Amino acid sequence: MSRLVRLGQFMLSLVLGLVPGLARAEAPNALESLAEAVASHPDDPDLLYALAQQLAAGERNEEAVEKLSLLTARWPEHRPEAPLLLGRLLYELDRPAQAVPALELALALDPASGPAHLFLALALKALGRVDEAEPHFRFAADLSPELRGEAWLLAGLMRLERGDRTGGDELLARAIDDDPHSDSARSARLVLEGAAVRPSRIHLQAYGAVGYDSNVTLDSGDDLTGLASQQSDVRFAWGSGIAVDAVRSERFGLSLAGVYDQSANLDLSEWDMQQVGGTLSSGWQVAERLGLRLDARIAYARLDTDPYLLSGGLLPSLLVPLGPRAGWLRGFGDVDWYEYDEEPFTTALERDGIAFGGGLEHVAPVPGLRNATLSWFGSWQRFESDATRDDLLGFDGDYDHDGFGGGVRMSLSLPWRLSADWGVSYLREDYANLNLIDALTDDGIGTATPSRRRDGVWETRLRIARPLTRFLAVELSAGYLDRHSNVDLYDYDRWVSDLAFRVHTP
Repeated sequence: MSRLVRLGQFMLSLVLGLVPGLARAEAPNALESLAEAVASHPDDPDLLYALAQQLAAGERNEEAVEKLSLLTARWPEHRPEAPLLLGRLLYELDRPAQAVPALELALALDPASGPAHLFLALALKALGRVDEAEPHFRFAADLSPELRGEAWLLAGLMRLERGDRTGGDELLARAIDDDPHSDSARSARLVLEGAAVRPSRIHLQAYGAVGYDSNVTLDSGDDLTGLASQQSDVRFAWGSGIAVDAVRSERFGLSLAGVYDQSANLDLSEWDMQQVGGTLSSGWQVAERLGLRLDARIAYARLDTDPYLLSGGLLPSLLVPLGPRAGWLRGFGDVDWYEYDEEPFTTALERDGIAFGGGLEHVAPVPGLRNATLSWFGSWQRFESDATRDDLLGFDGDYDHDGFGGGVRMSLSLPWRLSADWGVSYLREDYANLNLIDALTDDGIGTATPSRRRDGVWETRLRIARPLTRFLAVELSAGYLDRHSNVDLYDYDRWVSDLAFRVHTP
């Protein structure tokens, strides 16, 4: 829970004031002098501990952990503050399995240490050992009055995560009673108010939007297309969806969803679109630092009421958390198939086929920005069409290609309850065969010198949203796409903007 993480971080800063010397930062020359003193007196544990304190105060946590590990290994019973500091730093570095033995040593030396109980509870919780963690939250509350509210709050949140509504509410109420005006009491009230409505397994959504599209027909302006000269138009869009959490447990989830979308253009009605589809999503937490996800989809689209496209796909993902500062990695695969309701005049222009590929994405929080994340990704995909060689014209499939892409995305919270998402990406498409369209738009079959098509696609998009009520949100989005191709027919650009209102269940 993000609330649990934030409260844990708050408590870490609070405990800094409970362990002598952790919050004092010395000048660099003082730190160097202390390091020299340790080197001159390697058998003095107090000097080594003082150096570790100063390294921690300067946020040089890895170096501090190295010194403290040496100290606790050589002088395990010297002072309880050393293994407590070591455990705290290891927990901050997202190494809870190593933090647990250090904190257990701190408690063996000082069983009445509230901070040691608190950090041990947090480390055990991070390892999924919740039954062992809860008593330590209680000990922290009993032994350290200054930690009582936060300890009851964290214990209550853990109970709620385990599905114990009654026990969780009771502990949250204790957090409020301990200090009604504290941050922990305010957080507990928010949780209790939110828990008053049990999360539904059925989720509903509907939207309506109006926007502008500068290139509805994706026209390059080439005379061969025969398209109307008008390309831009006002567009209206609306749709609805329903999702059902069929299975929802601590380590596994399965949901089913159905969606309907429709768009209509003010003048270019022949490009109106209707689409109905469904998705199945499942996820497993197979280990502490490993998650698996599988998404499947199917969709049917009509263009101006005529059958247009039936498609489907599978998207398996492997998710690896890297820690609260480093974010997480997602490795993914992708398999999609496409069946167009059309009969091209030559087999070389067949667009039915299958696409497959994969990629890697890294998402991490942005330091200094609240609720902000930055991600980068790279991917490869190959499309193999059902096209066969046209014996009369001598061309193979026009659409077989490899695509190599990448980009960055950023999400952040803004003032006045606004949220923003921005992204930019580039895709390079290298087509496998000499291009029939290039031959037809050059000097004619027999005299043409057709190319293998090479496209480069730049795209950027910005979305800003704000909730208006608990059920209603407004969203403004804009995007630009520039497809540059050495085959003129496929060379175009496009601006799109939309104003949408979304209604959804809580």
